[in-house]
Amino acid sequence: MHTSLSKKTTEKFKFLFYVEQNYSFDILRPIQKVAIELGYQVKWLIVGSEVSEHYLKTDEKKVSIKQAIDYQPDAVFAPGDRVPNFIPGIKVQVFHGLNESKRGNVYPERGLFDLYCTEGPERTRTLTNLNKSYFKVVETGWVKLDSLFQHQKKGFFDKPQVLFSSTFSPSLSCAEFVYEEIKRLSQNGKYQWLITLHPKMARSTVNKYKALESENLIFFENNKVIEVLHRADLMICDNSSIFQEFLLLNKPVVTVNNRLPLECLINIKESRELEEAILQALSPTPDLMDKIKNYGPSITPYLDGKSSQRVIEAVENMIYSNWSNSKPKNIIRNFKIRKNLGYWKF
Repeated sequence: MHTSLSKKTTEKFKFLFYVEQNYSFDILRPIQKVAIELGYQVKWLIVGSEVSEHYLKTDEKKVSIKQAIDYQPDAVFAPGDRVPNFIPGIKVQVFHGLNESKRGNVYPERGLFDLYCTEGPERTRTLTNLNKSYFKVVETGWVKLDSLFQHQKKGFFDKPQVLFSSTFSPSLSCAEFVYEEIKRLSQNGKYQWLITLHPKMARSTVNKYKALESENLIFFENNKVIEVLHRADLMICDNSSIFQEFLLLNKPVVTVNNRLPLECLINIKESRELEEAILQALSPTPDLMDKIKNYGPSITPYLDGKSSQRVIEAVENMIYSNWSNSKPKNIIRNFKIRKNLGYWKF
């Protein structure tokens, strides 16, 4: 089996990062770092109205759809659930979150990807059991955790840092449910509130929270998520997968009406219970901390910060195997992707 990480190859592969959401930058940059160290090329294709080009760094290379095709990438990496089939290269799904029971695993049925790089046994087992011949599954660990674990926390703060994050689906979100209580608590000055919301959150809800900004409450955009995860002492959340990342830092999470509350969570059902739950999280019992520390290895055994290396090795091995594209034609879905991108050349 080819392993370029122990012995560099003379081949210089070309990688393309397909980005539709701002959260993709933190997910893909660890892959970029390892790829550049290996002497590979990396370019970014940024599409749609929900992603901001100004999050690109000055040394990161952006291309248009036409330029992406002309670039002839060997592999296209996507954290989201779709990728254009008309761009050359192996299509690699690196996922935008840890395994989430609330959404299920629908990606393979869409027939858009050749390789799925999973974070742990649960998703690996789910995808492998589908027994499809047109994609491969390799358990690599989740690449965003490389950035999460390598980040250095900066600064010390004179009062507790309370992070609030919420998913966008009304049936799963607590953003509106706890708004008035967070507004009240942010005005008493006991805590420093840090707010970050899902990129697909209703604009009206986002604007309400942004309007609360003061010396006691700061709103963070999605490109600052890793920074704010490290800064916070505790998190308040609902059913968003972001609380999984926070637990991996061995810090307490208060959930509001979580559908499947875990033993490592402090779950409440009423907004009036919020402050008491915050106090509980700030002074967690040894039993709660033990459950939090045991949580990480239960969802992914890859906590070494080297998942990106394993992803690139999996891609290299697929390239060297002369993988042939045998995915379903999926005409309707691929037509919709072309329509969304406004690209009709064949």
